[in-house]
Amino acid sequence: MFNPENKLRTAWDFFVLAITVLGAIVIPLSVIFDFSSSKAAAALLWVIPILFIADILVQFNTGFYRLGKTVTRRSSIALRYLKSWFVLDLIAALPLGLIIGVLVPDPGTVLLLISLNPLVKLIHSGTTLYRIGGTRVNPAILRLVLLVFWILLVAHLVSCAWILISGNPDSLDSTPLYIRAFYWTITTLTTIGYGDIVPIEPAQTVFVIFIELLGAAMYGMIIGNIANLIANIDVAKTQYREKLDKINAFLNYRNIPHDLRRKINNYYNYLWESRRGYDESAVIEGLPVALKTTVSLQINREIIEKVPLFQTAGEDLIREIVLNLTPVVFTPGDTIVTAGEVGFQMYFISQGSVDVLSADEQTVYATLTAGQFFGEIALLLSMPRTATIRAREYCDLYRLDKENFDRVIQRYPDFAERINELAEKRQAENEAMQKSKESESKEKEIPEEIEEIQGEYTGEAVSLRWNWVRDLRYYEVVRKNPDTGKWIYIERKLLEPNTTDPHPETERPTTYRIRAIKTSGPGAWSDPVEIEPVPPDKEEPQE
Repeated sequence: MFNPENKLRTAWDFFVLAITVLGAIVIPLSVIFDFSSSKAAAALLWVIPILFIADILVQFNTGFYRLGKTVTRRSSIALRYLKSWFVLDLIAALPLGLIIGVLVPDPGTVLLLISLNPLVKLIHSGTTLYRIGGTRVNPAILRLVLLVFWILLVAHLVSCAWILISGNPDSLDSTPLYIRAFYWTITTLTTIGYGDIVPIEPAQTVFVIFIELLGAAMYGMIIGNIANLIANIDVAKTQYREKLDKINAFLNYRNIPHDLRRKINNYYNYLWESRRGYDESAVIEGLPVALKTTVSLQINREIIEKVPLFQTAGEDLIREIVLNLTPVVFTPGDTIVTAGEVGFQMYFISQGSVDVLSADEQTVYATLTAGQFFGEIALLLSMPRTATIRAREYCDLYRLDKENFDRVIQRYPDFAERINELAEKRQAENEAMQKSKESESKEKEIPEEIEEIQGEYTGEAVSLRWNWVRDLRYYEVVRKNPDTGKWIYIERKLLEPNTTDPHPETERPTTYRIRAIKTSGPGAWSDPVEIEPVPPDKEEPQE
């Protein structure tokens, strides 16, 4: 029993298809010319029926797919084959040409046409071709190849029929006679018709009328099919152009500046060059879980295994991590992470390169390229970034969020324990490094820590005030989420030493931290300040 995807089975289909095409060329020629002296042609006429009978046996022993499952039950295979291609394959396998050649010394036209029965096998040549090359070759290319093949085959058969009807009045050799007939066929089918070869007998005239009608029909069919095939030969590019046209129309309607418009177009051009305009997440998301996992592993496994953090992880954990990666694209000059902001993501570089910059963005510490990563501390500790990362060129990155990472490792307690140990170690190292930097830095270069923070509930909001810091760029204020323990920004570029939080905790204390940002970098976060909510009986009455 053969599997339908078996490589030997595919090779057999290709071999049978090649012999069928060769037979479609040789058999009509053997009808009009005497090939008795050609051993190769005689051997082919014997090989074809034997091969076709063997193919019938192979078909009876080849499974098929039904609703995604491989059916190998012989009775089901036989029933399916008998209802589909068996009758045509049997007709093609009958050695009628050989039988007529032996029993009838001078066969008539009808018997000669009957001897063309192996050509019936060509009817499902298209199905075979799609099965062999459907996943390897563009379907539009296959349709174009099939169209050209059928045009040439029809021209070949018409040429042979013209010789059979007209004979050889000029006593030409076989090759010049066939070339002359093929020339007449092409000029007639293409409706050119120079008139240098014309019908004489009534049978020839009737045949020419039929061929002219066939040529007119074929002309329209060919033009329509070729135009359709060319238009759809690259479906992805057609869709990309349509999308780009819509985007440009919108940009034009909104009077977007030319520089920004060019940047947007360059971004979409990059998407086309790098991934043929497809949204990787959308394509993978449409697959079943098993296929999604396999494809994701194929794309991202190597880059994940390079991260020291995951070198001790098991196969199942790697698989889940890969499924939680999100592809993102950054354009040249984009800031991916900013020094000082709290990080919750890690990034893996698939294509492109990024610069690691100092907080003032004046010093380039390093350049990371494809296969490298950054931000792994964000998975361990929700702490401020220590450097700014900026894209040097168009970059394809994969992002792993801390929330997804924490959810995954909860199912792997041993790995989670190692991660916690590593996080504590990293935190101790970072605190020691931070203290060292603070002691080495000059006092004027680092903003002093915010002190004297005062806060009170004003209605349902909290008003905060603190001491003024000179020569600063702005303040940052964060509020602690009591459920997750994470700090959430409520102000990022505050210029005044006061603010109002409209969404504090209403039943629990609300905790805040504040820091000042100077050109030289961020200052230390203030000590946490808890603001107690006002009990209902102490609230001022409303007038």
